Amino acid sequence: MAKRMNLAKPDCGVALLVVLIAILVLTALAAGIVLVTQTQVLASYNYRVATQSRYAAEAGVQRTMNWILNSYTPPSTFTSYDMTQYPVKSSGSSVVLSATSGVSSNYPDSTQQSAFNTALSSQSVPGISGAAFSTYATLLRMTGCPMISWLSGSAGGVPQTWQITSVGSVAGNESAQVQVVATYDRQTTAMFTYAVAATGSGCGSINLQGGAYTDSFDSDSGSYSSSVQTSGGNVATNGNMYLAGTNTQVEGTFYGLNSSVGTSCSYGINNNSHATPAYQGTSLLSAPINYPTPAAPSPAPPTTAQSISGSCGAFSGCTNNAAKDVSLSPSYQYGNLNVSSGTTVHLATGTYNINSLTLGGNSVLSLTTYPSGTATGPVILNFAGAGGVSPVFDLSGGSISNITADAGDVQIVYGGTGTITIAGGANSYGIVYAPNAPVTTSGSASWLGAVVSNTFTDSGGAAVHYDAALNKCMLKVGPFLPVNFSWSKF
Repeated sequence: MAKRMNLAKPDCGVALLVVLIAILVLTALAAGIVLVTQTQVLASYNYRVATQSRYAAEAGVQRTMNWILNSYTPPSTFTSYDMTQYPVKSSGSSVVLSATSGVSSNYPDSTQQSAFNTALSSQSVPGISGAAFSTYATLLRMTGCPMISWLSGSAGGVPQTWQITSVGSVAGNESAQVQVVATYDRQTTAMFTYAVAATGSGCGSINLQGGAYTDSFDSDSGSYSSSVQTSGGNVATNGNMYLAGTNTQVEGTFYGLNSSVGTSCSYGINNNSHATPAYQGTSLLSAPINYPTPAAPSPAPPTTAQSISGSCGAFSGCTNNAAKDVSLSPSYQYGNLNVSSGTTVHLATGTYNINSLTLGGNSVLSLTTYPSGTATGPVILNFAGAGGVSPVFDLSGGSISNITADAGDVQIVYGGTGTITIAGGANSYGIVYAPNAPVTTSGSASWLGAVVSNTFTDSGGAAVHYDAALNKCMLKVGPFLPVNFSWSKF
């Protein structure tokens, strides 16, 4: 009987090996797919958490800025702040309002510290489960001097720059923190950049004769005599500047739409002055100068005649101090005031709504209290000029006593077209903002500050000494705007 041999086919083992390898590859591929899926899920989760944390941090920035806009009270005195430093310092450290654990507040007003912490500490974010933020604000910059509050669109107040730091987080096993840093700067516009600015476009919009001149000083650096500069007394007009007389001179640059020089109104400068040079240079304006009209006084003052003849007349708001010495309160409205010769009128800090005001010879508007003599200011004389009265303000017989020597402490504001006369019997510090009105001056007294008018005429040799400090302080204050933004995850 024959024997049968059962020999294995060699291709069977190969097939088994291929199957095993295929299973191994598929297993590895499946494991890779699972791992990739897990990684994608985790990455998606982390991205979502980080995004939510950033939203929380941004919410902290917005809430902090809302608090500064709506609840914060800026300082009214600045002796506790070193504003020469960046950031602003107090007691040698940065000024900080904090609602963040581990970051200490350093703010001179404890009431503001407490209010900030109460409003912004331990804050959650609605709509995001477990989201929260912590925040603090650092004061980078601040200007501590009078600001314009009587122009539409001007917020008044104090120009500041705040840097807000907010950390947002979302609680959970895979927690994330995102820090957002945003800087907000309060916008400002300098309104008094010239010694004289005349918006008129006609002949002689600026008319200087009889030795009239301009120059500059900086009250932040000292008195006029100690800081006077034979430059910087710049003038600007949309029309023509007329110069005549011995030593009539602009110690500065003429800014105009036409800088040509000749002997008629078709030229930008009609120069008949004997001074050499009569001005230091010319510069073409890129556009007409434009100053917005201030709002009329509200409440409107009466148009009745009111006299102060050495003592108060029969009207409210006036208090007799002594013979030829009275005080006026800013809490009342005044009609056509006429102050007799030799009378001193004390003005308290605040806004006076007046229809018109005329000062007799040697009468004085004094920015002091009675009887202590304590300095007051700023004082805003807000004129209505209703009923066709002119001049609206006549200082030709009197003067303004401003012992601070700060031009920004006396603000003469008028939106109408009646005449204003300044620089009377003695030197006076102040600013005039009357972009639609003719302003005149004469005599030997000086005006230390600046003038904005429709036309300006100086026919008697008076000087306008421009106070360069006005370019830093008397500003139109606008809104806060974001100027920088960054974020980081940690």
